[in-house]
Amino acid sequence: MAIARIALLVTLLVACEEKPAGRKLASGIASRILVHDGHVAFLLDAVHPDDRSVPDDLAAGDLWLDDRKAGSSVSSQPGMFAFSRTGQLAFLSSWRFRAGEGELWTAAPGAEPMQMAKAARGFAWSPDGSTLAYVAPNRLGIGARSVSIEGVQEIAWSPDGRRIAARSSASAGGRLYLVENMSAPAAREIAPGTSDFAFAPDGALAALGPPPPKGGDRPLLVDGKEVARATAFAFSPDGKELALLSTAKQPGEATSDLVRLAGGRQQLVAEKVSDWRWSPAGDLLCLARYDLRARAGTLVANGREIAAKVQAFVVSGRRIVYLVQSPQKSDFKIELWAADLASPQTPPHKIDEGVYGWDLSGDTLFYKARCAGGPRSCSLLRTTFAGAAPPALLSPNVAGFDLSPDGSRILVQQPHRGATRAVDLAVIPAQGAPPEHVKPFVDEVDPSSRFADAKGRAVVYALAKGGIYVKDVP
Repeated sequence: MAIARIALLVTLLVACEEKPAGRKLASGIASRILVHDGHVAFLLDAVHPDDRSVPDDLAAGDLWLDDRKAGSSVSSQPGMFAFSRTGQLAFLSSWRFRAGEGELWTAAPGAEPMQMAKAARGFAWSPDGSTLAYVAPNRLGIGARSVSIEGVQEIAWSPDGRRIAARSSASAGGRLYLVENMSAPAAREIAPGTSDFAFAPDGALAALGPPPPKGGDRPLLVDGKEVARATAFAFSPDGKELALLSTAKQPGEATSDLVRLAGGRQQLVAEKVSDWRWSPAGDLLCLARYDLRARAGTLVANGREIAAKVQAFVVSGRRIVYLVQSPQKSDFKIELWAADLASPQTPPHKIDEGVYGWDLSGDTLFYKARCAGGPRSCSLLRTTFAGAAPPALLSPNVAGFDLSPDGSRILVQQPHRGATRAVDLAVIPAQGAPPEHVKPFVDEVDPSSRFADAKGRAVVYALAKGGIYVKDVP
């Protein structure tokens, strides 16, 4: 009997020490995970630099591409590494926080990294992913070529990839340049004293000029010609209209007037606007009459009021899903609502209440609600956008979820027992009958886990205690 008990104990110990299913990429603590077509880039063992002038929320670590180390001392700041459309990785290593620059490298899966520049402060892939442009000291690099621009600070590609806009720093005059002919690039100054700039879908280049002495709206230049004055702007998806944010009435205020500019005519859309954006279909949406204390405003679409006390909204095509504060006796509850701009005669409708996150895929809406004491233990539900049928329960006890890009599978994160942050992972089908039982395939991982491919057949995750893995899920 003693031998049997010892054998059983050994078996249990071995089982507890089994490595998680999947291919191990690296040992250590992973962060800032990016994925592209099954490949993974991430920082490993990132720590705060020994420099008190660096903000506490910034760190630097080794950059890995799949199971290979690609670079060292890569900052955790956004934009420090990025995949191109073709899957090549660009990154800034040996980052010097005080100088705000590092070494620019590129790496392809399974290949040795290649250095592009010894000193660079930023980069941008061309729209087709074939060419890398970067900002070097007083120089704009374009692949193996470069053009001299004093104090160059920011760059952006035109939608067709044939031109680059480059702006110099304020100390260098804030000049805006246009670089054409990528085979023999040359810079042409088109505006002085600029701040924000952007290309329209048709290739027009807009920029905000110098500010007035007392602050407020700046001249808005489109291809060098002033068309209006604004504090911020955004082109419509077809490029035929502009949304302008104006602070002319009260310079420096947190909210502003939203104006629509089309055919040379300006139309006031809403006042005291905070969040605003164009929908893919060309609808202009915003939160108007925004209350900073309540953190809510009136949802307005194309000048028409949709709902009051709205906290946040997302738009897919012409469909809007938004959160509403519903007042109670001493507090308020959060409700999830939906509205279809393509059917203005159909009133908005309530989906559910107590919602802590959602994702819309076609006509199907997935969301977390019916939570027990907080967002780490909720029910994952599925319904249609119209909400015509009762929601289907896909999984109880859900901390978070990730919908695959093709909308076919869901990565379910369940809170790990006894942990304040770690989760257990399972994959379930997004459509069809709800599963009878949700069984995790790995325990105690970081919530940064996600699908690594469009079809949801691979999952990348970092163990809470260290190590990052890729798991193929049938």
